Amino acid sequence: MLAKKNIPGFIALGLTFVGFLVFPLYVSIGAVILGIIGIVLVRNDIAGVIAMLTSTEVIIGEVGKLVDGFALIIHPVEYMILLCIIGYGFAIANEGIGISSIKDLNILKAQLGMSRMHKLYGRAETTIFLSVSIQCVMGPVVLLLTAGNFNPSVIEHPVFLAYPTVFWHTFIGGILPFGLFLIKIVPAFANKDFIYKYGMILGPIGFVAWSLAYFTSLADYYLLVINPLSPVMVMNPTLVKEPFIWPDFGWALATSVVIGVVGYLYARVFDARSSNLISPSTHGVALVLHGISFGYENAAKELVGAPVLYKYVYPYTYKSLDKLAYFLGIDLDELKSMNVNDALEYYMQKCASIGMAERIKVKWTSESSFSVESVNCSTAAVRSKIPKEEIKGSICPWALLAASLVNKLTGKDMEIAPSEFYEIGAKTEITIREPQ
Repeated sequence: MLAKKNIPGFIALGLTFVGFLVFPLYVSIGAVILGIIGIVLVRNDIAGVIAMLTSTEVIIGEVGKLVDGFALIIHPVEYMILLCIIGYGFAIANEGIGISSIKDLNILKAQLGMSRMHKLYGRAETTIFLSVSIQCVMGPVVLLLTAGNFNPSVIEHPVFLAYPTVFWHTFIGGILPFGLFLIKIVPAFANKDFIYKYGMILGPIGFVAWSLAYFTSLADYYLLVINPLSPVMVMNPTLVKEPFIWPDFGWALATSVVIGVVGYLYARVFDARSSNLISPSTHGVALVLHGISFGYENAAKELVGAPVLYKYVYPYTYKSLDKLAYFLGIDLDELKSMNVNDALEYYMQKCASIGMAERIKVKWTSESSFSVESVNCSTAAVRSKIPKEEIKGSICPWALLAASLVNKLTGKDMEIAPSEFYEIGAKTEITIREPQ
């Protein structure tokens, strides 16, 4: 859902399109500034990042017109190639992470560091792919809308439009990859379970999309744009220049491979460091105890029924969990001086810091209700192996801890709804009630 904090990023994205069409430098600079504001306000603001990356192409082109010699350093087309090379490097690193766990992606859930880097690299490659796609689309749009300003007009040169590298890059490296990439990212954003359930299919689809776009982009660049014998030299000599960094196709590809390998190795090192926060044996014990807790819940439901469980057992449980604050290094008296929202955010951050979950998000839906969502919870590795019917109606332990704190701070009762479990975590709705 679009929140107010997302507005600067989307306005910046809108300004990028205006910048492409009208070209004044201040419009694109404004888009970059708004994009930065969006990133500051919202962590991982993809719209803001896309706006920054896309508007930079316009800025490079306009500065090249104003500053003598600047276009010899970097050209808008070479900037797009730079993004492709970096983006494909992230794609290689991400594919390496997926292949390393291809036999059972369930294992990846317990590797919090690797899982976190997998998500980070995925966001990076997605953002860059969409940025380059927008730039590629806006090029023909601008040509069509401003064809009269080109001498000679590109539209009057069907030989150029039918040039092999342009044709193959447009269809095989543009339209087809964009469709394939959407097949990967749409399910992943819409349903968190997809990335683990069908990762062995979605991952390769996304990598194939990147490969088609990447290799046709490089072919177009080296055979058409910087080739003195290409139609571009005849039509627009200023577009042809010696590449500043990568002299040929091989060096460009080698750079992407190096970025991918380094990224993958860093992910492994990061995962090892993350695992050191809590010993592997402790992880194992937690996984076993998590499975046992579901067993107790099922047994209690069989013996006393779900209504009794929710009315008496769970309230008694969360009211006794405040003792765990000591082991998290939290002073409850200090939290009492904070408002409930800030105290709960701080408490959940402390819970996540022990290394059992990447993040535990708290979202208030009203003054008396909120949700607790665990992201990349390592216990999901064992829970996802349990049949769904056996955990139906169960409550995530992180939600019980959150209820425990709010109960301690407010003295009010908590009504906890059954958790919604998915592949990498769980989401639980909690309502604050007046004590009875």
